[in-house]
Amino acid sequence: MLLLQVIICIALVIFIGSKLSQSADILAEKTGLGRTWVGTILLAGVTSLPELATGTSAIVMFNSPDLAVGGILGSCLFNLLILALLDIYNGPDPVLQRAQISHGLAASLGCAMLGVTAGGILVAKTEINLTIGWVGIPSIILFLLYFLSARMIAKFEIKRRAQVLEEEIEAFQYRHITSKQAYLKFIFLSVMIVILGIWLAYLGDQVAAVTGLGESFIGAILLATATSLPEVVASLAAVRLNAVDLAVSNVFGSNITNLAILGFYDFVYLQGSLWLNISQIHIFTTILAMIMTSVAITGLIYHAVSGSRMYITWDGLTLIALYVSGMYVIYRNIF
Repeated sequence: MLLLQVIICIALVIFIGSKLSQSADILAEKTGLGRTWVGTILLAGVTSLPELATGTSAIVMFNSPDLAVGGILGSCLFNLLILALLDIYNGPDPVLQRAQISHGLAASLGCAMLGVTAGGILVAKTEINLTIGWVGIPSIILFLLYFLSARMIAKFEIKRRAQVLEEEIEAFQYRHITSKQAYLKFIFLSVMIVILGIWLAYLGDQVAAVTGLGESFIGAILLATATSLPEVVASLAAVRLNAVDLAVSNVFGSNITNLAILGFYDFVYLQGSLWLNISQIHIFTTILAMIMTSVAITGLIYHAVSGSRMYITWDGLTLIALYVSGMYVIYRNIF
């Protein structure tokens, strides 16, 4: 019965997530903000709502901070794996070659936030007090970096779009849909994702109890994979729409949003500082995410000047190898 519930819930997440890309594409036209900004901030924010819902529920309802943090960091790893999946899906034409090199900005900012996260976990195990009340200073820094990132990306995108505005206007043709309809549809899909995310948190906790697997492993594998399904579906749908920038920006933007959500968890964890009550294995996950992000940035820059006829590129293969190896290390550490 539990397995059936998991399957149904994941299927619903896939169904709702499949609608998000076109909805975001419509909003990019209606708002005039462009695919990159909408993908990085708006679409990434919505597809990250399951992480927010599952993690908050895991902390508030089940007092499972490791499950929440494992879900967030595992989702960051899985999001980067999506780039490899997009590479395979796109065939011999490298997906990062079709993307704007400007995505390196969001990726670099995400890498900086991962560094803050790793530092926060390390310092929490020392005698240095980095808390204000019950909230850790690293959480506050993550919030500030998120808003700084959103501002920087928006300003950069406005300047970049000025050079390709006519091309992007031709790419969007949703005149038959009103702005009100576009906003209402996007809001409806967002609410549905939150509801499904809360359900996933409950199912994840039940699976952890039934299987006896550690919360860090369940968070990194089950919840991270399930709650990242909207990113997978939305990104694949964006590639089908020939909106590669929407797909790639969704991946990097989701990681930025996820790390801001990690900071939010600290605020709702009222038993003390979140950083003092999570497993050290999360340091490994964070560093692995930084390495995978660096590989993605390298591929983005390299493919901008060099093509590839391979069905999957070297950076795609590297991301897959790092993800699989990382999951194995986390599993071995728990058992």
